[in-house]
Amino acid sequence: MWWMVERGGTAYSLPPLCFPLTTVQETEAHPMLGENGLTVDLDAVAEVLHRADVLTIGFTTFPERLLIDTRSNDQAGPMSAIVGPVATVQERYLWLGQHRGMFGAPQAFSFFVWPHTIQNLVERDVLAPMRERLAEGSAGACAELDRLLQQLTTREEEAIRDAVRGTEAFQTLWQRAS
Repeated sequence: MWWMVERGGTAYSLPPLCFPLTTVQETEAHPMLGENGLTVDLDAVAEVLHRADVLTIGFTTFPERLLIDTRSNDQAGPMSAIVGPVATVQERYLWLGQHRGMFGAPQAFSFFVWPHTIQNLVERDVLAPMRERLAEGSAGACAELDRLLQQLTTREEEAIRDAVRGTEAFQTLWQRAS
């Protein structure tokens, strides 16, 4: 059962806490499903990871995003960062201009929301094509990506705990019986 919570006017779905998502092998009979029942097309995700100069991945339990910019030159290597959400793609282009202006506009910019946990993203090695591209641009780029994924895992765990505890960031739908 997925928990539905609201934070800052946005509704989020939280994954169940009592079973690992890796217990069912992905096959034709058991495709990888999101919490809304839609199948995650891993081939399409891999294509995006091979093609995108700049990729932003959103998550379902908290607003921060993982941004990966594979572009590099003699002055700057690839970049991975945890960034805040923006309202439009134009705002993200503005952010890129402020932080990576030496590269101009990306040729291929992609965004998707990963509907499972970050642990699931890591265990399935979904980002393998992006890792290969980052390694070509800088020896430390993959280590930086791993560090950020660990930070995001911690952030996700905190968000789940906050939702369960009913902290100020999350609006409760039902009040505890007195």
